[in-house]
Amino acid sequence: MHNFTAINRRLGGVFFGFAALVYALTAAPTASFWDCGEYIATAYKLQVPHPPGAPLFLLIGRLFSFLAGGDVTRVAFWMNMSSALASAGAVMVVFWMLSLLGRQVLGKSTQALTRQEAIMVWAASGVGALALTFCDTFWRNATETETYASSTLVMVLVVWAMLQWDLAADQRKAHRWLVLVAYLMGLSTGLRIFSLLTLPALCLIVYFKTSVPATLLGTLQALLVGSLLIGVIYIGIIPGLPSLAFQSELLLVNRLGLPFGSGIVAFLLVLVGSLVGGLVYAVRQQREKLNVGLLCFSFLLIGYSTHTLELIRANAQPPINENDPSSVVNFIGYLQREQYGHRPLVYGPLFTAPIIRQEKGAPVYRKGAHHYEIVGHKPRNIFDPQACTFLPRLWSRSAPQIRAYSAWLGLKPGQSPSFGDNLRFLLQHQLGKGFFRYFLWNFAGRASDEQEATWCSPLDAFSKVPQAIAHNPGRSNYCWLPLLLGLLGAGFQFQRHRKSFGVLLALFLMLGMAFLCFWNPLPIEPRARDYFYANAFLVFTLWIGLGALTVIHYFHQRNLKAAIPLGTACCLLVPALMGVQGWKSHDRSHQYLCVDAAKNLLSSCAPYAILFTGGDNDTFPLWYVQEVEGFRTDVRVVVLSYANTDWYIQQLRCPTYQSAPLPLSLPPTQYRQYGPNDFLPCLPRPEIQGPLDTDQYLQLIQASHPALQVRTATGAYNNCLTAEKMYLTVDKAAVLAQGIIPPAYQHLLVETMEWGLKGRGLEKKELLLLDLLVTNHWERPIYFNPTSLNNLNIALKDYMVCEGTALRLLPIKNTTDTALVNTDAMYHHLMRQCQWRGLDNPRVHCDENQRDFVTNYRLMFNTLAKALLREGKAVQAQEVLLHCLQVMPDQAVPYDAANACMVGPLLATGAPQKALDLAHTLGERATALLAYQTALQATRATQRQLATLNELARALHQAGYKNLAQAYHAVFQEYYQKFQLH
Repeated sequence: MHNFTAINRRLGGVFFGFAALVYALTAAPTASFWDCGEYIATAYKLQVPHPPGAPLFLLIGRLFSFLAGGDVTRVAFWMNMSSALASAGAVMVVFWMLSLLGRQVLGKSTQALTRQEAIMVWAASGVGALALTFCDTFWRNATETETYASSTLVMVLVVWAMLQWDLAADQRKAHRWLVLVAYLMGLSTGLRIFSLLTLPALCLIVYFKTSVPATLLGTLQALLVGSLLIGVIYIGIIPGLPSLAFQSELLLVNRLGLPFGSGIVAFLLVLVGSLVGGLVYAVRQQREKLNVGLLCFSFLLIGYSTHTLELIRANAQPPINENDPSSVVNFIGYLQREQYGHRPLVYGPLFTAPIIRQEKGAPVYRKGAHHYEIVGHKPRNIFDPQACTFLPRLWSRSAPQIRAYSAWLGLKPGQSPSFGDNLRFLLQHQLGKGFFRYFLWNFAGRASDEQEATWCSPLDAFSKVPQAIAHNPGRSNYCWLPLLLGLLGAGFQFQRHRKSFGVLLALFLMLGMAFLCFWNPLPIEPRARDYFYANAFLVFTLWIGLGALTVIHYFHQRNLKAAIPLGTACCLLVPALMGVQGWKSHDRSHQYLCVDAAKNLLSSCAPYAILFTGGDNDTFPLWYVQEVEGFRTDVRVVVLSYANTDWYIQQLRCPTYQSAPLPLSLPPTQYRQYGPNDFLPCLPRPEIQGPLDTDQYLQLIQASHPALQVRTATGAYNNCLTAEKMYLTVDKAAVLAQGIIPPAYQHLLVETMEWGLKGRGLEKKELLLLDLLVTNHWERPIYFNPTSLNNLNIALKDYMVCEGTALRLLPIKNTTDTALVNTDAMYHHLMRQCQWRGLDNPRVHCDENQRDFVTNYRLMFNTLAKALLREGKAVQAQEVLLHCLQVMPDQAVPYDAANACMVGPLLATGAPQKALDLAHTLGERATALLAYQTALQATRATQRQLATLNELARALHQAGYKNLAQAYHAVFQEYYQKFQLH
């Protein structure tokens, strides 16, 4: 067919336009949770995000931000559109790849295709492209500002370019495709490095083209070469070249006494000179392979050079400057993701492996006055070799993860896992519950939108489930149709063109299971990690397209009337089913909770406050609203986990927008990484009676007093904590003069604040907080969100006052079992300041993470109502509860255990009918869900339903509804025993 190529390109553009329209209609109008807020904030002002960075993504996002036309509230939407268009581009490339693979399977060249065969190929390619458009994980990545959409586009372009190289007749001109592949590989390092995982498949393409006939040994050797190339780029080039540059810097600066930077300049000159010299030599000597290889390496480095953005912007010291990669020393650690620790891959210890000794590791350098100084050594743990194993999967030494390992394996206290347990965890949990469950979410169906949800079988479409599950928009059941069509396509390709099947199989395995083995996931993750495997799912949609070709080809061979339209219509049912069932759960077009939650938290704080936060969802939305929308920039947000690093504490010493620096008394040397205060173990001294004076303790630390110092296993000296309790003296007159104590709690003002230790010692973040408490003198308000308060190793809960969605630290002692609430401030905040956009709209889907936020909000309303009742303000308490039920109704966000806590206050405020209706709704729902769950394993949702029934029984009994309370208590006891949760 002479015009096949032109029509093929136009059809690819059609599917690009359709996918872009779908993603534009369902894209979030503003920032979403997790990393999106961070990426939008850092892209908008070209700042430095978390390691290992995404400089190309930031540049693309910055360009899209200009489309907002100066409206800062539209910046996030246009950055979301960058992901939408990148995903649509991937759909277009998949269409082109399928048209190429379809021709290979049919055994026809472009010129040899008949008109009907061309239509068959295009129809099948369209089915595959639409299946990718509505693929669950891929669709979710397309509607938010994340790196996965852009990295997927680069990955498919790499594979498509390699297929073009395979088709090229002129070998000399074909080499340009190899250079393009290398350049795209380099660019991918500025996004996500998934493109590197395609190297084994690309080596297969080269082997199959250059070796006739292909052998099993040759195929395995090609895969091995591809795997080695991954290691060369991932280890030898990405962090390796900066490491070599730093070694050159040490040589010329420390040993030869040359100025700073001379070693890096010398290294770059040698590197560029060697490449230029090699290229000149290859051209003169007609060494074609050497020339192509050097060109590929050069363009790989050109693509990789986007990382210079991090060095440049870090030296500008922007407000968000994670790890501060402004020097080559920090830059290397940034690229190596040092802050995330080490995950053993091939060989290492199990979680029960004892540490037999600790040695000095690599030296830690800092830039001094005239040379680089060694300021410490990274500790290196030496484990008992008897407890180390090949391919360690049970590796984490975190207490929650260890409990999860033990519970999953059924280990007794003190029992060590065997190598069989290690493999069982890999096969059943990491591969089974991880990869294959996520895979079936996309191509079989998903039981619900909860993180622990299982996949659906065709029989589940006919099973009776509770209404709460049946009406969950996250529930989908494709009756295995996408799965079966994809398996059919894989079988058809294997039968007709085994080489291309081998390439796709290698891609699927490398982007899926091989990546999982490299990542080595933990048993407890903060959210579902299916987005890591979106590229593997993309490969399966190629087989879905080939499956459609199989069906259409079968109908065509039987000479059926309208065979092609009939076969196409049958296969189009698959992506249509995926799109219809997935639309509501993927439609983010009216979701504002992320931004509203951030603004609600910041507006809780008094002017020029210091706000401590914990996890990503507590922090990144705050960064977005401050950096992009300029909201409440007077509040200094302190990320508690980052406060364990010296680079972050140094940034807290600098002013940011309207926020002054944090008042800290300890010098930077005391907060130095790998210094004396990384961890201060609690080693009580018998001669010390009572709690420590915090002020005096900080003075001893600043003086490096011998009384605090203990020798570590590496021979260095660290400070310690010499008592399990501490106190802070309070100037009551000065505090009262500042007017920060609510009148109702002035009698609780204390002369000394005393607190105990929650962990084994103090981390640097607690040291910073103690420093702040001593030097601040209550001049700047200090707030916590619940996550950060729970993550502290010191118990300050008794000194917290609720002032909205944040908790304020004040020198007043709570001696009751109920929270202290500044009712005037909290009432004004929740009823007047807070925004709840979309939470009353049944058309807006709130996923599990968002429902958790709503649960917390409902609990805050309930806390305020109870405090108002204690003050005798029943009318206001009822107003608060009814307002909560109005802005977060059951029809939009289903009632949860937090609503059960409202039954008692509603009865106490004189709203019995509303309370009984609420109890009836919650009780029936909990009973139905527990009855359904008895055939399954107990989950977090099970415990929530049991808690709901227990709270209903308690509240109703206290209000005098004894019969109804007894009924709910009986149901609670029945299922409590069944799940054996006692």
